[in-house]
Amino acid sequence: MIKKTSFLYVLLFVLSLTATVWAQNYQSPEMVLFNGKIITGDDHSYTSNIGTVAQAMHIRDGKILHVGTNDQIRPMAGPATKVIDLKGKTIIPGFILTHEHPYDWNSVEPWPVKAVLGNDQKIIVRFLEGSPEENIQAFPRALTEALQKAKPGQWIYFVLTFGKNYEWSPGGNIGMGRGGMDPKVYNVILEKRISKQMLDVAAPNNPILIRDVFTDMIFNQNALDESRKIFPESDVNPIKDIDGIGGANQMRWAFPDVTMQNFYPELKEIIRLGHEWWAGYGLVGYSSNAYNPRTHQVYGDMDRRGQMAMRVAWTWNWRAGYFYPDKYWLYDSANRLGQGTDYFWFAGGRTGAGSRCTTLKPTGPVPLMEGGAGSLDNCTYDPGDRAADLLYEWIKSGNRYAGAHHGGDKDVDNVMDIIERASRDAGITEAEIRAKRHTVDHSGMFPRPDQVDRLKKLNMALDGNAFEIYQAAPAVFETFGERAVGWVVPKKRLNDAGLINTFEMDRALGSTNFTLFDGLTWFQNRKSWDGKTYGMDQAIDRATTLKVATYRGAEFSLKENQWGSLEPGKWADFLVLDRDYLTSSLEDFQKTRVLMTVVGGRVIHLTPSLARDAGLQPSGAMVTLSGAPGAQW
Repeated sequence: MIKKTSFLYVLLFVLSLTATVWAQNYQSPEMVLFNGKIITGDDHSYTSNIGTVAQAMHIRDGKILHVGTNDQIRPMAGPATKVIDLKGKTIIPGFILTHEHPYDWNSVEPWPVKAVLGNDQKIIVRFLEGSPEENIQAFPRALTEALQKAKPGQWIYFVLTFGKNYEWSPGGNIGMGRGGMDPKVYNVILEKRISKQMLDVAAPNNPILIRDVFTDMIFNQNALDESRKIFPESDVNPIKDIDGIGGANQMRWAFPDVTMQNFYPELKEIIRLGHEWWAGYGLVGYSSNAYNPRTHQVYGDMDRRGQMAMRVAWTWNWRAGYFYPDKYWLYDSANRLGQGTDYFWFAGGRTGAGSRCTTLKPTGPVPLMEGGAGSLDNCTYDPGDRAADLLYEWIKSGNRYAGAHHGGDKDVDNVMDIIERASRDAGITEAEIRAKRHTVDHSGMFPRPDQVDRLKKLNMALDGNAFEIYQAAPAVFETFGERAVGWVVPKKRLNDAGLINTFEMDRALGSTNFTLFDGLTWFQNRKSWDGKTYGMDQAIDRATTLKVATYRGAEFSLKENQWGSLEPGKWADFLVLDRDYLTSSLEDFQKTRVLMTVVGGRVIHLTPSLARDAGLQPSGAMVTLSGAPGAQW
């Protein structure tokens, strides 16, 4: 007999996938933009040829109709057409990130959260900034102040930030970072410097959630008791009474599904504003796991109401071991690949997360953080392991493996073995395998040079987390030596091989001074937090970074015929920049700001300076909440 809660999640899954039957309400004006430098990105090769550079563009009904010269395009404007003189400014296709999940970050980015919950009426919210020691010293007073305002039973929510330049973050996707290299940098939650016992004594009448801006969290007992009312199943909610600590899987439902359980409109508004906020960085869409039921509900709701500020290619990641024996569910998922709306479609799923197991042998101390993704030896997908069996069933049923975290090269070998074996056993042809574009995400310490040909044969897609260059490279160098840093997000190796490779940051940016242009700069200069460069032989040029951040993301999300470049017939998703993308110096490039973000012909983000010239009103959360980091408007 199916548990009631599990049945509801299945119902949520089915309802969200039938979004195509509901009418959409995304209205956009006809628009002509002229006198600009429009980098179309219509050359889709793996060369540095960027394609056509035009002067003007004509948009109607959310799509690009024409691209060309001023003389060709300007006469197309009718009396109701919005005409914008770009005055030489650069337009590029909008950024499409992969393995990015703003819904994880929206709840820890100060501006959207404070805009919705800042009056302390629903949830008591406090953000702590500074070093780990400063946070520990500030916490008791901040907690006392919050308790004085809180009513009995009211939730208290703390967020510990990692600094304006992420300088207090100890680890990363592969569990390697400053932690273990700098004693001042450590994880307050994992080291229990703020403990559940402390919270239980201080707040006997209030549930408390504490999160950092990456993947760790802690509940007090009241909060843990509330969470078990919603998720009693041990496979979903393994948080222990003794410490209340949860990791990446638990933190994803702790805020939206538990803390905000009685405040759906407020949760939806945080996510809506969060989407607008990320559009201010230049994001027009992304591909990633829909990690928790409530967020999935919000996305389906916003899509039906025409409120999505960007496009989401969502992938499955929820209670794999419970559902996978059900053949009906497996085949249904396979049949729905690519289905949905223009703003919310299904792009595959995952059965687990590849660990950081690697063939590399340490040459020195291993500065790995507690709670990192597996050991160096034991892999998630080793033959005979539960995750390997689940992945076999997933692939054999015709599904796409997508959205899965991977840290080291050994599990990539395992995944390719399973894809080949399961496909062979199911009679899936090589052409059908290639059409799936199975993915392995992060490129933390992979691929090895000798893995590239096999990845190419399977036509697998690999995203690349720019933050691992910035954050993990020094620890990888210290642990494994010079050879290993050439495996950390090796963009040139992937591009030279003609492999789909994309762009991710996989970090909350709202509490920092970073933008997406920092990540794109790290692809080019391979500079880390210590000021040194690592693996410069894997650096890519400016034109390639644009393809990686746009068209390759469209390929990854299975929609390259709809977006990723500025060509007639494609979605009108583009950015207006405050400087030239192609010719600015690297230092100047890193300071680039997005003046306007357009998605489906709708202006989502518009700064005051360009709004004045365009005769429009400034818009978007980054503008209206007055908090854009480092903005020069």
